[in-house]
Amino acid sequence: MGHIQGPGRPVLRRRQPGNVDHDIIDLLLRFMDSFKDQFVAVTGAHDLTLPQGHLILTLDEPVSMRDIAAGMGYDASHITSLVDQLEARQLVERRADPTDRRVKRIAVTPRGDALRDRMEDELLATMLPLGQLDDDQRLQLRDLLAAISRPRAVGAVAADAAPFT
Repeated sequence: MGHIQGPGRPVLRRRQPGNVDHDIIDLLLRFMDSFKDQFVAVTGAHDLTLPQGHLILTLDEPVSMRDIAAGMGYDASHITSLVDQLEARQLVERRADPTDRRVKRIAVTPRGDALRDRMEDELLATMLPLGQLDDDQRLQLRDLLAAISRPRAVGAVAADAAPFT
């Protein structure tokens, strides 16, 4: 029988104590949930919604609205609304695609870039649990996360993962 961790907190209902894979998933869910709480606080401090903050942090270069929608898992109409709101605050701008003027690419403005830098600094400052690790442990954690974060073909074996360099 499951138990309530708190509103919206993920929990493995069929967790088997002592099962390493279950422990890993449970710990990753807890860490992600903790990070989500920090992300909510940082975006809220800048009067952004979660999707707006996510969009600002993901735009490295001008991206089509269709690609943004696909990457964020939203309907295109929702992206239009997000972009309208961010554009009204002069954080992003629409640009015509150089090869197809019908396509609009979304780019971060200098004002949006400055906000992004502040948000990144604030998010990095909230990673206090990492302060409990020594330098070697932090490097090991980085390499392990990099190894499990790489896209793999279906059925690929994890042994091919190389350390992050």
